[in-house]
Amino acid sequence: MTAAFLAATTPEPLSPNRYGIRFTAPWYQGKGAYGGIVAGTTLRALEHTLAQAQQVGRPVRTLTAHFCAPAVEGDAEIQTRIERTGRLVTHATARVESAAGVLCVATATFGASRGGVTEYFDVKRPVVPPPHEVPAVPDDVPMPTFCSFFEYRFCVGSAPYSGADVAETGGWIRPKDTLVLDAPLCVGLMDAYPPSVLSRVDGFHAAASVDFTVHFFHDLPRPGLREDAYFLRTGRSRQAAEGYSEDFQQLWTQEGELLAQCRQLVAVLG
Repeated sequence: MTAAFLAATTPEPLSPNRYGIRFTAPWYQGKGAYGGIVAGTTLRALEHTLAQAQQVGRPVRTLTAHFCAPAVEGDAEIQTRIERTGRLVTHATARVESAAGVLCVATATFGASRGGVTEYFDVKRPVVPPPHEVPAVPDDVPMPTFCSFFEYRFCVGSAPYSGADVAETGGWIRPKDTLVLDAPLCVGLMDAYPPSVLSRVDGFHAAASVDFTVHFFHDLPRPGLREDAYFLRTGRSRQAAEGYSEDFQQLWTQEGELLAQCRQLVAVLG
């Protein structure tokens, strides 16, 4: 049986550069499908567009998604466009629309390996207990609807709505349906934890993604990654004002490899 996230983010090719997708209520966060589903689906459409153009060996390096309106239950269409193809890099765009109007506008950069002149890694994964030592969040804990598809083990920062002094949250995560981590799932996991700002507010506040940019540091899937692997997703916000907060997130393997990072703008609602 196809894993739930893969089924929900695989668009149907309709014609060149045109795809169909149906967003459904089980993936809701608030008024529509959560951003990881919308952006993950868009990325799959863009990857298919590059494959049809025979541009293989160019993994996604950057994806930016602007969330213009809730992706409510129903049919939508994705239109993709390759803006420019260079010797090693391809720039592409996508637009997601439903009968109600535009839902998401995205840009992506795909690039072949350049055999870097210099390489370094000056980031260390936060020290946290291994997944099996952190209790999973029980199914009866109130969370957005889409969260039922993921296993959460909070071990970074504070819980949402706890009035903490630092806006930080995160922990181990994986889909409940086993699935090898590819770039769209990476996007989905990155967006699956609550925004960090919610750990600093005291009492319930709604929040919604305005946009985010994900930088991918490796070609995914990575060799040797198990389909039941846990990933550490960290999140920290250092600024909030005028109803918006920034959020900086990272996704790590259990072995300490940084797979991707994300910079997100979140609207904090009343």
